Amino acid sequence: MDEKEQIRMIETDELHSFRGHTFQVRDDEAMHRLTESVKRDGILTPILAFMNEDNEPEVISGHRRLKAAQKAGLLEVPVLIKHITREDATLLMGDSNFVWREKILPSEKAYTFKAMLESMHKKMKGEGIDNCRKELAEHIGESSTQIHRYLRLTELIEELLQLVDTGKFGFQSAVEISYLDGDSQKTIYEIYMDTGRKPSSAIAKELHRLMDADQLTAERIQELLAKPEGKGKADEYKLVFHSPQLYSILGGCRSVSERVNRILRGLMLLEKQEKAFEAEYVAEQEQELERIQALKKQKTEGGGGDTYDW
Repeated sequence: MDEKEQIRMIETDELHSFRGHTFQVRDDEAMHRLTESVKRDGILTPILAFMNEDNEPEVISGHRRLKAAQKAGLLEVPVLIKHITREDATLLMGDSNFVWREKILPSEKAYTFKAMLESMHKKMKGEGIDNCRKELAEHIGESSTQIHRYLRLTELIEELLQLVDTGKFGFQSAVEISYLDGDSQKTIYEIYMDTGRKPSSAIAKELHRLMDADQLTAERIQELLAKPEGKGKADEYKLVFHSPQLYSILGGCRSVSERVNRILRGLMLLEKQEKAFEAEYVAEQEQELERIQALKKQKTEGGGGDTYDW
């Protein structure tokens, strides 16, 4: 252990959460299990902290363990104190949480990368942001391109970022949407909430292109999202006629969608006719049955034989 490091017991109320902590401390089933473990065995792995600018212990890693200790009623916990700069503490915060946490949300990863990149930029004075991103990529074992994609998520409005976290919005589509202004992003969110429609990767790229060309409007967004999902154009499929009779009926339609709609209307009309025919047939059968029953009753009352003229 480094001479500047030491483990000591510190009261839970004296520990401060890391400033701008990028990971959530969720009160879920995993937290319940961790709390029960702490009640039974205590804190087995010391919480990692550093002395901040105010000479107060600030947690680098172990926010979930600290929360579990507080829920378990522990008044103090073991803490490993490191005397390092905030920049180094930020890098260590990211490293340790990436190792310890089983589940990391896209938003957590995005904002952690952002914090780590800013810290590395401060440490690498005079270096451009691209070189710093490459250095960060080597540091954490990710590609520079992937880090850039995650950084783009920090440009999303909160509502869309939550959809990414819950898996309702695709990662690549979200990266493209991040280049849109806030009002355009809000329009996309409102359309999703009203209709459930969301941009495919292809449509998201088109929205990005229109934004760069200063041609994106709310009406254009609505138009693109109204198209069939996964299709860049409404008529991006073919309808081939092998029957001259069918072509003579539908050939006058100007677009594929008009032809499809006409076919659907024809099928709906046919279904109505079949149901009407079936109802008429059932009515006729019921009338015939009533006639036969009436004849049978008449023969029985008249004392006739066992043979019926049906």
